[in-house]
Amino acid sequence: MSKEHQIDTTTTARYYINGQISDKVKVVWFVFHGYGMLAEDFIKNFDGISDENTLIIAPEGTHRYYKRGTRNQISANWMTSDLRDADIKNNTQYLNSVLDVLFVQGLLTECKIGVVGFSQGGPTAFRWVSQLDRSIEMLIAWGTDLPQEVLNNNQNLRKVNESNIKLVIGSNDEYIDSDKVDDFIIDYSNKGVEFDYHTFEGGHEIHEETMRYFHARIMNGGQEF
Repeated sequence: MSKEHQIDTTTTARYYINGQISDKVKVVWFVFHGYGMLAEDFIKNFDGISDENTLIIAPEGTHRYYKRGTRNQISANWMTSDLRDADIKNNTQYLNSVLDVLFVQGLLTECKIGVVGFSQGGPTAFRWVSQLDRSIEMLIAWGTDLPQEVLNNNQNLRKVNESNIKLVIGSNDEYIDSDKVDDFIIDYSNKGVEFDYHTFEGGHEIHEETMRYFHARIMNGGQEF
């Protein structure tokens, strides 16, 4: 009879950067892609907020595969249900390492940090933020639900509640209909999640005008304009 064993290893992961690390950078966005995407493509959704004061970081999920029906089209995802806890641990360590490297390379510690978790990247983003020892200016769950293990842990919930949570879902999102949105809002409110709900005319996608709005909010210190 076979028996499963596990071992810790060192792996190589990649991330993409739009912008230059310098003392001009005021805001850093970490943007987490969804299932079946690549960071190199996903980061292009944020070209509209790119300038010398902004750094955009797109980590890539370490699970890669060939898309079904294609010969060489590669996609990535963050985790599966198999070895779930190990994947969560590995993702958190990897993302912490990315942030540490940015500071080593000269990113100013006083920079404001925003986080966008899109689709499958949403739970990964929330898990990461829930264990960080620094403040997050804005935490956006875009076209996604929130990980229940974070919401059911008082310490983790307190951390994400300090991060100015936004729940963003397109009016025509093909994966999240209006009934599911209502369920999300009721569930999160009952569990003490402090969030603002936003929608836009569109589907399961990053909406440029909405992203510009959130970016402007951070640049203006969270004030309405």
